[in-house]
Amino acid sequence: MRHRRLLLAAFFLLILVSATACGAQAEQEPAASSEPTPRSSEVLTPSPSAPAAQSPPRTTALPAELLFSETMVRSHEVNKHNKGGQANVEMVAGTNDLTTLERLGHECVDAFLRQQTAAFCKVFGTDADYRSRDLRKVGDSNCWAFYVGVPLTGGEPIVTAGDEFGYDAERCPGKLYR
Repeated sequence: MRHRRLLLAAFFLLILVSATACGAQAEQEPAASSEPTPRSSEVLTPSPSAPAAQSPPRTTALPAELLFSETMVRSHEVNKHNKGGQANVEMVAGTNDLTTLERLGHECVDAFLRQQTAAFCKVFGTDADYRSRDLRKVGDSNCWAFYVGVPLTGGEPIVTAGDEFGYDAERCPGKLYR
């Protein structure tokens, strides 16, 4: 194992010295070279004296960041028109990541503040949680993750987080805290 590490270190040192020497040589050479430039159909092969460098290991692509879009909106009403309008929005983000859900709540508010003076967005993680809300608006289902809003008076967004106790007590079908 020790022998392998020494060989690997020597290999990287050789590459470093070669790169430094090539860089210094390139600075000393005139701009126009007397050698013909290769055409696009020519294939250049490395010289046999220089060992071929290994390609870096493949990495898996990270999923694209989830951003707020109108397709997430499940209900939207505007009231208080005489005061500049207040948007009341319910949205489903399609994720159970609490950090992402809060960020999407802020993005939702920002989007509706372009049209109204005030905006409030109730953020649900999944459609199942959204469907479990109280349609009669008699009570307030605890199956939402965040309630984010800016009132008519303006200011910084107010953020209210749902809680695990209420989520479990309501027997919410999603998996926000599980």
